[in-house]
Amino acid sequence: MNQNNKLQVKDLIILGVLNAVFMVIMLIFAMVLGIIPLASIFVPAAAAIPLGTVFMLLMVKVAKTGTLLLSGILQGTVSLFMGISWPLITAIVISALLGELVIRGAYKNLKRIAISYAVLIGGYAIGSFAPLVFFADAYRAMATSRGYDEVYINKIIELLNGPVFAGILAVSIAGALLGALLGKRLLRKHFSKAGIV
Repeated sequence: MNQNNKLQVKDLIILGVLNAVFMVIMLIFAMVLGIIPLASIFVPAAAAIPLGTVFMLLMVKVAKTGTLLLSGILQGTVSLFMGISWPLITAIVISALLGELVIRGAYKNLKRIAISYAVLIGGYAIGSFAPLVFFADAYRAMATSRGYDEVYINKIIELLNGPVFAGILAVSIAGALLGALLGKRLLRKHFSKAGIV
């Protein structure tokens, strides 16, 4: 590996700070939209729009192989300590790995970066809602054992089915692509300095 492509201490600091910002914004959206079951299914899609700027900044500031994968591992680890379910943690890490494969080190290719972001947000949507669609009874038992309100869980499970889940995934990916586009526009100066635009 080229020395210039290795993560340095300053890269790890930027990576840590921006992932913390990413997780805080995601958590705020989850807390606010999570109050209403119908709104909660749009958390990944809604959060993806402002998070696009954070993601694009992370990619352009660090721009080293492994940036996205390490971000996914950090986000998964934080989620683990927050008591988030294993399906979501697994989906975050797998989608980060897939996103890293999409980028393939081409950190000046904004199209690849945007697609990798859509993959990551798609992972958030899958990890959040697939268990409620495909393993509803097991999810209900797990959630209520952790103290979640059973009435609330039942309302979300009633809302979700195969077509609704597919719609959530599509809207989440669209939100991510919009977020990446907005991020590109807001960070035009950073992209210019990096020789991307």
